Amino acid sequence: MANGTGPAGLIERLQRVQLRLASLALVALMLVTVFDVLLRYLFNKPIRGSYDIVECMLLIFIFHGMAAAFFSRRNITIDIIDGFIPPRVVAALIRLADVLSIVVLVLIFWAMITPATQIYQYGDVKLDSQIPIWWMWVAAFLGLFGTILAALAALLARPATPETERVE
Repeated sequence: MANGTGPAGLIERLQRVQLRLASLALVALMLVTVFDVLLRYLFNKPIRGSYDIVECMLLIFIFHGMAAAFFSRRNITIDIIDGFIPPRVVAALIRLADVLSIVVLVLIFWAMITPATQIYQYGDVKLDSQIPIWWMWVAAFLGLFGTILAALAALLARPATPETERVE
């Protein structure tokens, strides 16, 4: 999907934005951890709320980073039978995996709705940083929605040929 036009191109750009956001979250997570440890051991002054910040960055990293794996079909796969079954069957299995991935992602999205609304209604906040927890749920929902779109784009716009899916 290198053409960059139409809905597939839009989803590709969205996936790249999500990947950059996930990368920034990972860098922030590492920096907060390193500085927290340094300040704790050198000056006995840890960063207040570092645990909360790391937790938020980890959530952003995971939920927004998944889109890249689904978009390029780089999920963990076990290809035991790929070598001795016809390529058309392998392509059908790739499509089946795409469909099942989308179903599971949608089920996860649906299962997150009830706890997220409860957290919002209760007004829960992080203990140290007082960050409203519902903001974390918003980040998770946005990331998961982008991941679902990326998985749909892989299903609908990318050919499921075994030759293009193998990483050597």
